[in-house]
Amino acid sequence: MGLISDTKAFESITDDYFKILDLDGDGKLSPSELRKGLNRVVAVESEVASGEETDSNLAPEKFKDLISEILTAMARAFGNTPVIMVVHNDGLIMKAVRHESENAM
Repeated sequence: MGLISDTKAFESITDDYFKILDLDGDGKLSPSELRKGLNRVVAVESEVASGEETDSNLAPEKFKDLISEILTAMARAFGNTPVIMVVHNDGLIMKAVRHESENAM
């Protein structure tokens, strides 16, 4: 939750991931780009449903909202319960862990 609250850090990270996922460079994420790349960003087993929710392209601001919702849901699900998980070194979860560790000192 601390990463989401740190607006500057959160925007920097989501901007970086948006650029990585925006394969055609049009400034929006198509449903295809989102489906292909979301697991890479979140680094957990996930799937983006096809249908109304993903029929339109996502602008950077909507992408930030989506990532915020995902991280918030994960934080609420785990709470203060110790959890062991395997995450990608450059994944969003690892960046959140690093952010929390740096700000805890």
